[in-house]
Amino acid sequence: MMKSHQSHDFSFHHLLRGIILIGFMLLLFKLLLTNNISLLIAPKMIHFIYFTLFVCLILGVLLIIRGTSGKDHSNHCDCDGDHSYPTSFCKSLFLYLLFIIPITTGFLFSNNVLDSSVAMNRTIKLGASSHAANQMNPVKKNPKSNPSSDSSKTNSSSNTTSVLDNQPEPLTQSEYNTIKDKLLKAKMINIDDVQYVNIMNIIQDNLKNMIGKTVTTKGFVYREKEFMQNQMIVARFGITCCVADASVYGMMVKGDVASLPKDKWVQVTGKIEETQYNGEDIPVIKIDQLSKITPPKQPYVFDVGIRIE
Repeated sequence: MMKSHQSHDFSFHHLLRGIILIGFMLLLFKLLLTNNISLLIAPKMIHFIYFTLFVCLILGVLLIIRGTSGKDHSNHCDCDGDHSYPTSFCKSLFLYLLFIIPITTGFLFSNNVLDSSVAMNRTIKLGASSHAANQMNPVKKNPKSNPSSDSSKTNSSSNTTSVLDNQPEPLTQSEYNTIKDKLLKAKMINIDDVQYVNIMNIIQDNLKNMIGKTVTTKGFVYREKEFMQNQMIVARFGITCCVADASVYGMMVKGDVASLPKDKWVQVTGKIEETQYNGEDIPVIKIDQLSKITPPKQPYVFDVGIRIE
């Protein structure tokens, strides 16, 4: 009788765990189907999500079959680990709610884009940082990618591509230098989404040569507590793998911006000047033109760094 009762308990746990895995699989499928997965991870990680979805489906089905088969499945093996199931209702409830609540909320609530409330708890990289600190290990280059031409794309063209296919390949040092030479010669610079971090790095690292050039950038409004009323940051979140490692990049601007609410998306055009912030020389845009815009389909940019040749 005791053995039959234990078998029933094992079947219940197998069934419930199988349902949880299927629920997690369906949540991933929903995020992929709606393209909202791009608000959580970088496009280069998508193939791992497909693999995870497949594994969850297989394991979930197997556990459900095992839980409904009525057979006596022992949970013991020859290893030294403890594979016992929770011994009380409260322990079972606590354990499974840890998985059920996130899955349920994933279906019920909409996905939110990172905003000022997150940015205020992270270091703001005004003018980005030295590109040497962002170098990556060698990766296979996409032969269809042309980074030097990508840097001249307009904002509108980048929005027409799939949000799952807009992560640029890492640049080689020679490709980075090509973009750098082009920007140094240009009188007008468009900080587009494709090479956002690299262009910001170039402007910061060559600030003296960038003063007086006209630049256009877009992002959400962010302010530090010590800013004056005519100051703000046009900010973007830069993603490497997922939102957990998101960094905040931005360009300080000055002008008639006191009435702009935080997190409002704007596009700013103006001339680059030099100022100091926290003891460092950084670029600042003196506003010539400012317009409110709708957030892009892909609000994040991607910090892919420089490939080591």
